[in-house]
Amino acid sequence: MDVLAFCLRLQTFLSVLLSVASGIEFLGTSGQWARYLRWDASTRGDLSLRFKTGTSEALLVYFDDGGYCDYLQLSVSEGRLQLRFSIDCAETAVVSDQRVDDGSWHLATLSRYNLRTALELDGQVKADEVRPQRQYMKIISDLFLGGVPQDIRTEALTLPTVRDTPPFRGAVTDLKYGSSEPVLLGSLRVPLESEGRCTVNPCENGGSCLVVDGEPLCDCSKTEYKGRFCNEGKLLLR
Repeated sequence: MDVLAFCLRLQTFLSVLLSVASGIEFLGTSGQWARYLRWDASTRGDLSLRFKTGTSEALLVYFDDGGYCDYLQLSVSEGRLQLRFSIDCAETAVVSDQRVDDGSWHLATLSRYNLRTALELDGQVKADEVRPQRQYMKIISDLFLGGVPQDIRTEALTLPTVRDTPPFRGAVTDLKYGSSEPVLLGSLRVPLESEGRCTVNPCENGGSCLVVDGEPLCDCSKTEYKGRFCNEGKLLLR
């Protein structure tokens, strides 16, 4: 392998590595969300992530059982990290002592063990448990990060007020289910933190993402839509 080819391969490798390390930047845009394959936390399991934000109210993580009783919501509330969860309609909340709206990186871990759920923030653990008749959490939805899709019907949300929580503004990295990285199913209006590239496509309805002056731009020319994110219907010409 010649020197030029080696340098090109090294540059590509470093570029990918930096993209993974930088994680996802959430702009706090209305309607934003990132969707990951369902986290199986019915009886036991761990979820961890690193995040930083300067906002005092924001939705970080949400999933539920499709509109019945069970849900889990992790959010920033009054500058602190708040965990709310329900099992068989018995619900409770845990709030961190430490503030997280300081623009610094924080490590959060959710640990599920039957009826007990623990929130660990930067090494400090707070936990609570509920006493329902059913001994496990039902989980149907995928895991939503930074916001909830607007096209999900309100009656399909176990905690409808999740829509009232402001979308997350800041950065998230190292999201893991146990020791594994979850599968990203899709996202909307959520570019990667690294240079605003099109690693996560913000364009709807089949629009193509291009990078112009370092910023993502949607090309809607091959769709029946228009607008910044190809989400506005075109007028039909008669």
